[in-house]
Amino acid sequence: MNKLNLRASSTAVGALALAVSSFAQVPDLLNALDAGGRSMGAGGSFNSTDASTLSSYYNPAGLAYLDKRSVGLTYRNLPESNTHIGGTLSSPQYSSTGSRGSMEFSHLGYSVPMSEVFKRGKGTLAFSYTVGGYIHDRGIGPSSGIGSGGTGGFTVSNYVRTLDARSDFYTLAWGNHNAAQNLAFGLGLTYVEQKVAFSESGSAVDSSSASVPFGSSISSTGHGFGGIVGVQYTSPTASNMSFGLSYRTPIDLSANDKTSGLYSRLPGRLMLGGAYRKDNLRGGNDYLVLGADLQYFSGGDGYLAYDRSNQSVFGTGIEYNFVRENMRIPLRLGYVSSSKGGDNYGSRNSFTYGIGYHPADSDYAIDFNWGAPQGSGADFSISATYRFK
Repeated sequence: MNKLNLRASSTAVGALALAVSSFAQVPDLLNALDAGGRSMGAGGSFNSTDASTLSSYYNPAGLAYLDKRSVGLTYRNLPESNTHIGGTLSSPQYSSTGSRGSMEFSHLGYSVPMSEVFKRGKGTLAFSYTVGGYIHDRGIGPSSGIGSGGTGGFTVSNYVRTLDARSDFYTLAWGNHNAAQNLAFGLGLTYVEQKVAFSESGSAVDSSSASVPFGSSISSTGHGFGGIVGVQYTSPTASNMSFGLSYRTPIDLSANDKTSGLYSRLPGRLMLGGAYRKDNLRGGNDYLVLGADLQYFSGGDGYLAYDRSNQSVFGTGIEYNFVRENMRIPLRLGYVSSSKGGDNYGSRNSFTYGIGYHPADSDYAIDFNWGAPQGSGADFSISATYRFK
């Protein structure tokens, strides 16, 4: 094979690698990353019914029950994955495993009752930053070549491919409740910055062992706006049960010309959850909370390595609260199952657990949560809240 043909072949290899990468089984957190708050340790089962600054992202109706100025933050790992690429060029084989990834702030939020902003204001206003999706996958082919006798009589050696995506949400939301405080509703406007990056490199080797390196890289950060609405309801006849429902619209991306053909529309999210509280345990002080939460993502638009189809995430969990005179210690256990959201991705299932420390007569709380995904590195988050007097 002459030099010119080898260069042409290497270009074909790059295009082929991009196309077949859509069959890798990367753990799917492109849109279903748990931001790492209190609910994470219980499988995300309280996200629809909780009341915290994270409510602005999950269900703005929960903001209605924040009657003091509040600050919330979470610091968690952003899971990554590594993919081994084997087989031949025409029939590649992929094997992906997860890893823990770096620790970063995944949520920062601030809420304030409207009465502190406007004398006659009702409800609570919140602004938050939340990481809602994250993928970083590094694919590596065997150093001796991807298979043998590849397409056109050449093989690929030293192949490396990276797949990146990150969704940063900035949300302004408001929530209010009725006079009986058993029905709350909320709405918000969310702005997303969506990073997408794909790169690959390697060498094309012909039958005479002539080698020509190839490589390509594209990346851009798009942005778009969407809306979110939600409700929470507690039955007057069963005050120990509550339900939450929210919907975030799909978000079309703009200013992402370089990667618009790969990922152009974030899916919408429908959330439905419920929680049950059992009081008067262990002498009347302790209490138990059971929860379940379902998220359904639809309406997204991706292509090749960022293929997007409908995805569901289901979580269930339990929180037992030990109450003492000077503190409350919540213990959590849960399970969350995320289906794959496209041909490029695999499901991600995880057992979760956590512990918290909530001093009595204090305005701060801290929670630690862990996850043990199948075939992946451990997840970990620290979340803290503070309510001003």
